[in-house]
Amino acid sequence: MFCQQNSLNHHCDPKSDSFLSSLVFQSATSDKSNYCGFHLVNVPPLEFNSSNYRLFINFPVSIGPKYQINSNYSIQGVLPAGLTFDSMTGEIKGTSTTVTSPTPITVIRNSPGYAVKTISLQVVDTSPIFVYGQYGSYSCSSAYNTGSCASSSPNNQNLSSPYGVAADTTGGVYISGINRLQYYPPNSMISTRVYGQSGFYNCDLANVDSGGTCFGTTVSANSLNNVRGIGISQSGELYAVDMGNNRVLHFPNQSNVPSVVYGQSGFSTSAAGAASATSLSTPLAVGIDSAGGVYVSESAYHRILYFPPGSTTASRVYGQTGFSGNTSGLSNEKMSSPNGMILDKDGGLYVSDNGNSRVLYFPQNSTTATRVYGQPDFNTSGGGGGPLGLSGPTGIALDQNENLFVADTGNNRVVMYPKTTQNAGIAAVAVLGQFDDLNCTLNNNNGSCSGSALGPKSLYSPTGIFFNQFGQLYIADRTNNRVLVY
Repeated sequence: MFCQQNSLNHHCDPKSDSFLSSLVFQSATSDKSNYCGFHLVNVPPLEFNSSNYRLFINFPVSIGPKYQINSNYSIQGVLPAGLTFDSMTGEIKGTSTTVTSPTPITVIRNSPGYAVKTISLQVVDTSPIFVYGQYGSYSCSSAYNTGSCASSSPNNQNLSSPYGVAADTTGGVYISGINRLQYYPPNSMISTRVYGQSGFYNCDLANVDSGGTCFGTTVSANSLNNVRGIGISQSGELYAVDMGNNRVLHFPNQSNVPSVVYGQSGFSTSAAGAASATSLSTPLAVGIDSAGGVYVSESAYHRILYFPPGSTTASRVYGQTGFSGNTSGLSNEKMSSPNGMILDKDGGLYVSDNGNSRVLYFPQNSTTATRVYGQPDFNTSGGGGGPLGLSGPTGIALDQNENLFVADTGNNRVVMYPKTTQNAGIAAVAVLGQFDDLNCTLNNNNGSCSGSALGPKSLYSPTGIFFNQFGQLYIADRTNNRVLVY
């Protein structure tokens, strides 16, 4: 009698048809287990937060695999000067000391779980490479610059007191300034779309009516009044904070007519209602999560509201015990005039608590902060400088490796904090606007912290900041009437 072929096809026989598929299934569904005498380890993929890193010279660097495991790593390629490689963790770290062009680096995880990933590192200078609002000049700060460094009237190339800045995935840039918001195509300093001024680039008035003239004070879907923060959803849709009209407007792709309003019952009203789940009073910033949920910071009511996707009724409030609360405070659950916001990849929320001169971090879905920047603890406020202090922070942003950048408006600088789990007393490790001097707070620092002189590396009351998908940093240099790109 002969045996059937299937009777020899045992799942523990390495030569059997089912061995490999069973081994793969077992390793994918179990962290560690024994299978037919084999010890299995489920190893995560080798991934990084970005494929192309843009690093500032003299800024500390820490780039590691997204999923941390101790292993045996190696690299191919030459690291920029000042950086080293940790063969145990796969981390690239140090302080880059030389400007470089994009350099490919191949990271190899040898064991456990062989994997290869190539990333690019580019070290750039801390001088901006592009400027909006001043016709390409870094030595001019005129409001509504005419092109000859003199102030005149608005047009599609100048700015006055820009506040917010954001970029879409195509490289287009949105800049808010006083009562208008402008869209600039990629790599152009000439805007091709204007919001809030009936299509007129030579107009910058509050609540211009939609009658085709630069005149009127009619609140409508097309008007703006002291526009502040800007948000861009993952699908490229625009959200604008219309502070003076106590609302946030949502514009569909490529349209300058909004389809949704937050904070008002319609497009023709603007009054600040009593604190509730549907009202807004002096909103300043907006953030959109990956699911389309909307966060709005409210200065007058000292709170952050979260609106679920598709709803204009908030379902969560930060800074107050309920939706009817409107008092300021100082704790890990209270705020004073919150401003800028940013969400991290884990869904955690960073908030610049402007009135308390600090930045708070809230884990996903929690209204209790677990980390504070700019103060030694959750019960201290007051503006300060140096590596440990902040003074009236506004805009905040995260770079490609989730280092935190803060527009420290009162100190005329943007500071960088490394990614950390420390909960307080966190020191900034790098600065823009003060020539690498964390102890200087002059507006338009002349380079030696001994006087003021406008230049490409100086800042004067910066507000909105933003990182685009390529790692380029945008800073709204508000009092210098320009936006800088690094």
